[in-house]
Amino acid sequence: MIEAPKLSGNIGYLQFLSLGFGTMIGSAWVILLGNWLGEAGPGGALLGFASGALVVMTIGACYAELTALLPEAGSEFIYAHRVYGRGVAFTVGWFLILYLISVTVFEAIALAWIAEMLVPAWKSAALYSAFDSSITTEMLLVGIGAALAIFSLNFIGTQVAVISHSILTYGFLLVVLCILGALFAHGRAENLHPLFATTNGKPWWWGTGGIFAFCAYALNGFQAIPQAIEERSGRTNLRSIGIVIIASIAAAAVFYCLVVVAASVATPWRTLVAAPLPMIAAAGTLPHGDTFVLILLIATAVSLVKAWNGVFMMAVRLTVAMARAGYIPPALARLQPRLGSPAAALTFVTALNIGGIFLGKAAIEPITDMCAMVLTLTYVMCCLTVLRLRSRSGAEPFRLPGGSAFAWIGLCGSVAMTVVAFLAPFWQRGGVPLEWKLLGVWGVVGCAVWLSTVRHAAQISPT
Repeated sequence: MIEAPKLSGNIGYLQFLSLGFGTMIGSAWVILLGNWLGEAGPGGALLGFASGALVVMTIGACYAELTALLPEAGSEFIYAHRVYGRGVAFTVGWFLILYLISVTVFEAIALAWIAEMLVPAWKSAALYSAFDSSITTEMLLVGIGAALAIFSLNFIGTQVAVISHSILTYGFLLVVLCILGALFAHGRAENLHPLFATTNGKPWWWGTGGIFAFCAYALNGFQAIPQAIEERSGRTNLRSIGIVIIASIAAAAVFYCLVVVAASVATPWRTLVAAPLPMIAAAGTLPHGDTFVLILLIATAVSLVKAWNGVFMMAVRLTVAMARAGYIPPALARLQPRLGSPAAALTFVTALNIGGIFLGKAAIEPITDMCAMVLTLTYVMCCLTVLRLRSRSGAEPFRLPGGSAFAWIGLCGSVAMTVVAFLAPFWQRGGVPLEWKLLGVWGVVGCAVWLSTVRHAAQISPT
């Protein structure tokens, strides 16, 4: 067994909280709000988020218990590697890499979209089209430039990246809560009606079910905490980290619900559905609306960057963990000698991130659906792992509240999310969905990698 140095950092409680919450709240609340309202109405959207949050909080508690037992970079991959062996671990890690890189691509494309709205005169003619969507020079420049900036921030060191992430998260939250307060103050309750209705002619509970499943993605990001647990400060105990994980999920769910209600009281919600960015349209109804729109667009760009950075950090740490275990080239586990940052993994993730930017805006919806499909399966695996490890004796630093019953609730809820996530693309678009095709292609490539290189690879141990 080869030895590799552990990742080092000095992350405290407030920084862990900002990692979880800041990574969960990206751009979906601005870009996808119209879909939520059109498919379920404000009442159906709230019901979907509330029910999804209860399940994800239970799942988060399972993660908290596993994090306390296995405080190493890698999260779900490490749990599978330690408990189920190489075959399951490779499958989990392989599809998580797809998910994490897909999210970094989502954030890059969304940031370029927001930049176009901030500076509309900057937009030029299309360079080419992908999936019937135009890609411009400016879109590529914004996405690639931001990816390189995030790389540089993380290359300097974990502490710098985490402190920057915390500043962006708490600053963003303060600004957006003020705007939401203004929407509530100037809104009217009758704009919420009808609470349970749709604009697509389908039953509202279908939309609620879709939002419930989407919570696997919308409330995902708390895994940034277990991914970085190896880099906690000496004053940070594992039991308290479990509480921080659950608190970050609850805070994100409350934020989504506030966004739905605030936008819907500001103007009749049916009028928001057709808007390209409904939350921006709602802000435009306020006195001095142009100013609020500008502030909200800037806040959205900040939100994108912080979420992008959080997922980027997760992808890097998963890469390091898989390299240590011999699933990908061991060179990807190497640290920069002077700064201690995982330079090789940073370069690898950045290259994949930049490559995905060339897909364009039309890739956003398939990416979110595909991510929800992958995530729900990892949730099922983690809940099953808690139930399996509960049979072993011994006290853990963090124990899931409510005993094994809560783990069963999380398991049943994550199975329900999985079923909806995998079937939703069929009832939304019909035929064989693009999401299924992408997962199938990635799975075939994974089989080839496993058969050719992984089975006989040497494992590296962190020192």
